[in-house]
Amino acid sequence: MSGFSSEERAAPFTLEYRVFLKNEKGQYISPFHDVPIYADKDVFHMVVEVPRWSNAKMEIATKDPLNPIKQDVKKGKLRYVANLFPYKGYIWNYGAIPQTWEDPGHNDKHTGCCGD
Repeated sequence: MSGFSSEERAAPFTLEYRVFLKNEKGQYISPFHDVPIYADKDVFHMVVEVPRWSNAKMEIATKDPLNPIKQDVKKGKLRYVANLFPYKGYIWNYGAIPQTWEDPGHNDKHTGCCGD
């Protein structure tokens, strides 16, 4: 991501771990609202939540201020993606295109589907 940087807080694989994004001025930004959808004509930005070959299930925190990336939790435990032999974790970068998230409670009138 040209012009963007990240800042990690707390230790990985803990409930407190967060990755915050910063713009070229070093200001904290939201990956949902402040990263433009386009990097260039016909080129999209992508926010990588889970880097290739890793298995911690990371997600953009929709309810936290500035929407940092954090590890998903289910029943009080950190979530991981199952390894698929011979690979460890995701075999590709997994993430989101900025400014495309929709509220899961919103039902699209054209498709009949709910948001992310």
